[in-house]
Amino acid sequence: MMPNPLNLVQSLFAHRLTRQVRELWTSTLILDLAVSMVTIFEPVFLFVLFSRYYDLKSTLELISMFYLAIYLAYFFVVPLGAKFAKWFGYENSIAIASLFQIGIYFSLFAANHSLLFIYSAIVAYIIAKALYWPAFHSNFARFSTDGEQGREISNLWALESFVYVMGPVLGGLIIEFFGFRVLFIIVSALILVSNIPMLVTKEVFEVRPFPYWPAIKRLFARENLKQLAARLGYGEEWIYLVIWPIFMYLIAEDYLGLGLISATSTFLATLLLLFIGRLTDKSNKQRILRLGTIFYFFGWLLKILARTPVGVLILDTYSRVAKNSISLPVVASIYRDAQKSSVMNTIVFFEMSLVIGKVLAIILCLVLLQLFSPGWNSLFILGGFFTLLYLFFKLK
Repeated sequence: MMPNPLNLVQSLFAHRLTRQVRELWTSTLILDLAVSMVTIFEPVFLFVLFSRYYDLKSTLELISMFYLAIYLAYFFVVPLGAKFAKWFGYENSIAIASLFQIGIYFSLFAANHSLLFIYSAIVAYIIAKALYWPAFHSNFARFSTDGEQGREISNLWALESFVYVMGPVLGGLIIEFFGFRVLFIIVSALILVSNIPMLVTKEVFEVRPFPYWPAIKRLFARENLKQLAARLGYGEEWIYLVIWPIFMYLIAEDYLGLGLISATSTFLATLLLLFIGRLTDKSNKQRILRLGTIFYFFGWLLKILARTPVGVLILDTYSRVAKNSISLPVVASIYRDAQKSSVMNTIVFFEMSLVIGKVLAIILCLVLLQLFSPGWNSLFILGGFFTLLYLFFKLK
């Protein structure tokens, strides 16, 4: 008997969303529209800014050190962000984080006039991340529906992906015709508006303490070392989000071209995202993760061949699909573990461990930049080796 196509389509979507998750979805989508207009251009903005004063190698080193300072400090501030969210509420923490997010873009724009504002951008970045990510993940983990986490995450990511299709193109157009100043103003306004869906209803929460030092000790406990090793794989994410966009910009040769490549690859990858979410809920998660890791590893190696806009587009699309095959089962599993144990402890462990991976990746990138100039291929190969660490994940 042939399966009903309507039932198949319906099975791709979550049907038991809680009010808190719906509010978080709406807020996140507005925020993502803002962030998607500027995120892929952020490392490129830094690249253009520093390249006014330094050569290519030194520029890449300075960008790496910019993010190294952020992640080193963020590691120690994450438990404080968790403590804040436990005392004042997840939604309030996310709302306050948005103010520091605006501070990042204000500082980056001001750095056009004085590089001293790079330091205020670093501080704003650290505080924004610490207030946002523990609260966001904990909110989603606490109120997501058991048995539908894969689809809830994939549905949100699919909606986010469509936003990320529009965002880079809009951002590229605004930069081309009006400049970064207008882009930062529009993005800041949208960030403020993103708080409205969450704040229209009062958040109900119980004030609880969150101990600082036990969070760090838990990270290096013997029984958690394999989990820590798996999360070090997120070091590749820094290379993908910072080094790869700079490389794409140099291939595309302008902001609009970069935006179009990012938008097209995001759209194509989104077409498969919903199916991955359904498989995450219904199929063997470990097998999906293993296959995704292998495909993603080869995606990094194939980046060595990317030297044209079409080649970059194909490989970026391929990489996004493969990375979704990793991220969906991993994040869904983390949310399930959080629901069954301590939500904030699980989320803080996740955040702090992936930060170690990113710090390690940045340090190794700095080493490679001393050996090769500019060393794009060596950086992509490094991303591939970090990807293999995802094989240490054991999903329940």
